[in-house]
Amino acid sequence: MYIKIASRARVYVTVEQVNFINKYSQRESFRNTDLEATEINTAKILADKSVLVRKKLDDGVQYALNRYIKFVDESKK
Repeated sequence: MYIKIASRARVYVTVEQVNFINKYSQRESFRNTDLEATEINTAKILADKSVLVRKKLDDGVQYALNRYIKFVDESKK
């Protein structure tokens, strides 16, 4: 599945990453201490793909979902 992050930029996300996005999409922000050990790596990957916004704090990292992302329907080609 693809996520559109800008007008001509889209990134591929796996099913595991989509499940992570759906799980934390209702929260305004969350910290890496709130995540399980397996979810921390997924959050880092999504932040590198600009799906999550990362803010480094003194005692950890705070993540928030990028407000401008949109899921792209792959069948419309």
